[in-house]
Amino acid sequence: MKHSDSVNPDLIPIIENKFILTKSMNRRYAKVTYQKFHSKWQIMTFIASVVLFAIGFVFVFLRLPVLFAVFILLGLYVFFMSWFGYLYQAAVNYSQMKLYCGNPVEMHVIFYSKFFRVVGSKDNYDFLYSDISDIIDLDDMTILTVSKKGIIAHGQVIDKRVFSQEELKKFYALISKKM
Repeated sequence: MKHSDSVNPDLIPIIENKFILTKSMNRRYAKVTYQKFHSKWQIMTFIASVVLFAIGFVFVFLRLPVLFAVFILLGLYVFFMSWFGYLYQAAVNYSQMKLYCGNPVEMHVIFYSKFFRVVGSKDNYDFLYSDISDIIDLDDMTILTVSKKGIIAHGQVIDKRVFSQEELKKFYALISKKM
């Protein structure tokens, strides 16, 4: 009896991306994605903060200092959270990632022919290339945004600095259908 070891070619890794996600990289990721996906929201909240400031200044003329202070503080809060709220979100997400990936945050992404796998200390997550909804290519990293059933959006940082030139070409070939 002949025993055949057949390996599914879709499960053979093509390249791997293993790196330490620093707080600085995570903040950059948060800033870039926040600005890209929340620009309309930022404009609306900017207008809302201007309206709150204007209402606050009306209360100066009405000699109601408490209401003036409330509206000015509320306007400042709306303004700063809409433009710099990503910093808070980045800090919270990084803390959660420490729980998932360990400290330091070690990222390990394996690219196969039809999908990529994010390897975690507790679980792995597979994403089809066809589920990539956006690619943000920066000098030293690429952000793959994935939308699929059950996940609204997952953003995966890929550190291009750990790739050799040949691996970088393979990486671009794998995601080129979405670029």
